[in-house]
Amino acid sequence: MAPKKTNPRKERFLSNLPSQEFVSEISDVKGKLSFSLKYFDGSQKAGQDFKDWNDKQKQELLEKLRDYSRESKLFWLNQRVGGGGLKVLEIYGTFPKNSDFEYPKHVPEKVRWARFRMESAMRLVGFFVPEDVVEELKLSSDIFYIVFLDKDHRFYKMENL
Repeated sequence: MAPKKTNPRKERFLSNLPSQEFVSEISDVKGKLSFSLKYFDGSQKAGQDFKDWNDKQKQELLEKLRDYSRESKLFWLNQRVGGGGLKVLEIYGTFPKNSDFEYPKHVPEKVRWARFRMESAMRLVGFFVPEDVVEELKLSSDIFYIVFLDKDHRFYKMENL
């Protein structure tokens, strides 16, 4: 059997990789929220697409996503904001009947609709996948699937807004 040839460029590249273990980084995010735009729908009249938001709104969105991804879903379900103690994260379950949005055909039916409160009336609307259908839908329960940008609070309309 011929001796194995060495590749100096490959060896040099491999020797320059950081020695930090990737497993520790995975454990840092386990249980923390992640976000996906796989089901994003910017086509509905009630909502917006990213091009419709100004630079300040986009910057606030990215800062919120960064902050939200540092904690778990349970943490944000228990975080309160505002004088009335409103939740940062609210899970509605079913798609609201009193909404200016329509249920997108590309979103699975067994999901739990939710929203993150952002600045003033701005909301980030999407869904979580319940544990009992994770395998069936082949989606994760720790990911918030962003579907709508709702700067005018039109997803779940309240009487007093």
